[in-house]
Amino acid sequence: MNKVLEMRRRPHATIAAWAVAATVLVPAATAVQAQKFPDRPLRIITGFLPGGVSDTIARILGEQLSTALGERVVVDGRPGAGGMVSMEIAAKATPDGHTIYLAQPVVSIAAAIDKYPWDPIKAFSPVGMIGISMTLLAANPSFPASNPKEFIAYAQANPGKINYGSSGFGGPNHIAAELLQVMAKFQMNHVPYKGAGATVPAVISGEVPVGVMPLLAGIPHLKAGRIRAIGVTGAKRTTAAPDIPAFNETVPGFHYQSWFGLVLPAGAARPVVMRLNTELNKILTNPDTREKLSSQGVDTETSTPEHLGRVMAEDVVALRKLIKATGLKLN
Repeated sequence: MNKVLEMRRRPHATIAAWAVAATVLVPAATAVQAQKFPDRPLRIITGFLPGGVSDTIARILGEQLSTALGERVVVDGRPGAGGMVSMEIAAKATPDGHTIYLAQPVVSIAAAIDKYPWDPIKAFSPVGMIGISMTLLAANPSFPASNPKEFIAYAQANPGKINYGSSGFGGPNHIAAELLQVMAKFQMNHVPYKGAGATVPAVISGEVPVGVMPLLAGIPHLKAGRIRAIGVTGAKRTTAAPDIPAFNETVPGFHYQSWFGLVLPAGAARPVVMRLNTELNKILTNPDTREKLSSQGVDTETSTPEHLGRVMAEDVVALRKLIKATGLKLN
């Protein structure tokens, strides 16, 4: 009874004691959760249709993560709104590590255009980079240029006369082409299509003389002579097609490339993040995995969670500068 009376007389002390206990118990609970991870099947959410680059990457990684973690990994494709539907679903998932999101520039694009009342960058806990994928600028074989230097010279001499196709407004291909125009000082007319699957045939047929597309989508047609490679938009040539020059060689400082990484919903326990980061980096150093991803046009890159976080944040800054400089409408 005396102890009860003492507690009633000192409510503030009791509340303080509970607060201290909570600060001890929460990390302890998080540590226990991390020790049990994973304790059920995992899913990797992607934002595009089965058979595409994102889906293929997720399946390559999912198979090996399943072996490493001892749990089944399911690829959960949620296409729509250029990948933003999947981003919202992943951001709202429980941050226990069992829902992984295959992130790419859609996250930084959403942040750059202030589309949401919440910050898409802060909505995720980065796990690690997967790699980068090049964008290809290709032309119909009849086009009077065959490399970046010739292309830029022709475009500068014919302002506003070149129509170029891309997979749609606001995607990495569109952004790469707009940034190239700003830095190389020429102007083209954008013709948006519903995906690379429509852009490539348009270039082959001559409906548009030039197209900006994922490298992987263009390679089979390059080999068959149906389109001509002009250059890639990465900072350097890609191992997937080392004979194709980078525009950076002609326009120093220019580069825009798609990045891929794994993230978790914000609030994921650090031990869970680091467990996944460790397994991801092991997978990416496997020669067989590197070859499989290279065949998809992806140059693999291991990293820390912090490095991926910087890549995402820097992409937002670059996009906002582009929007300000050009008045580009991405939404």
